[in-house]
Amino acid sequence: MNMRLRSRAHRPLLVTSLVATTALLAGCSQNIPDTPDMGGATPVASPPADNPAGTVIGYTAAITDLEVADGDILGVRTEDTLAIGTVSDFEAGTETTLEVDAGCGDLTATGDRFVLACEQGAFIIDATDPDLDDLRATETPTTVAALTSDGILITGNDVDEDVTVYRDGQEPVTFDVQDPGTEMIAVPVEDRHDAVVRIWNGATTIQDIDYPNDRPGATLRVGLGVGQMAGGEDGLLVVSDNIGGQIAIYNADDIIRLHMTAPVGDDPWGVAWDAANDLAWITTLSDNQLTGYRISEGVPEEQRRLDTVADARNVVVLEDGTLVVASASGDGLQVIESPA
Repeated sequence: MNMRLRSRAHRPLLVTSLVATTALLAGCSQNIPDTPDMGGATPVASPPADNPAGTVIGYTAAITDLEVADGDILGVRTEDTLAIGTVSDFEAGTETTLEVDAGCGDLTATGDRFVLACEQGAFIIDATDPDLDDLRATETPTTVAALTSDGILITGNDVDEDVTVYRDGQEPVTFDVQDPGTEMIAVPVEDRHDAVVRIWNGATTIQDIDYPNDRPGATLRVGLGVGQMAGGEDGLLVVSDNIGGQIAIYNADDIIRLHMTAPVGDDPWGVAWDAANDLAWITTLSDNQLTGYRISEGVPEEQRRLDTVADARNVVVLEDGTLVVASASGDGLQVIESPA
């Protein structure tokens, strides 16, 4: 049995990012209608790459998703495979490749595990010994799934405006959220339970999930068209505003808040947080660039700019600060050591 909760007292709070702090402090709740020129961001095709930085591992398949687990183990998703291994494994061609359904959704990572959302449920994959034996079955198709550091699984999809929380030994609980989900991730928070955050490209929203209390959290509008998000430490989130041409820094250590934004190049998409160097990285597809920003001074300040492979829609940072960039058009897997 799946318990479903509906409560008018805990309906999601939707505010624009420009007035987020004021609205939250005032305790206001409002629903802002979608407008034709907001949301629905899609990545543009890049021009051919010219002299990408670092080294490029040949990988002719289009990479649709990229994550890192256990500090340095890559999860490389193509349409119907998930390849797992270290950079050295990919260089040597010894990575483990799992066949997955093309209809599977987003890939996430928590600790030493990858989580792959699929129609029948969420696969929990040990990055050090990968297989598809651990399937957490769900009652509805799943396209987004986040696993907290203490083992709670939260799932959703890109159709239904709800999420389901799975706890060991308990009945799953489903409750309404503001929108369906394009991505959903768990982000560690110091001395507190993980933050779980979802985005929806269709309405360019970001929302924290108050899963300990089985209810939605606050919802903010992300610029003009959210592209992608990535988690850091202590509730930090790096987000691309694809249509608005911005990098946005959020924090969800207790409730989702916009921290700062800055304009970037045209068509930003892939994002990552570099904990080793305290840099927020973002790719811009129209010029094949990867730019690192320091966020310690109140506004993001550009620190480093690097050339990328074409269609660099995904980027991750290994625990030693090495950048790995994935091409969505078969241009390879780019490895940039000591970029800062």
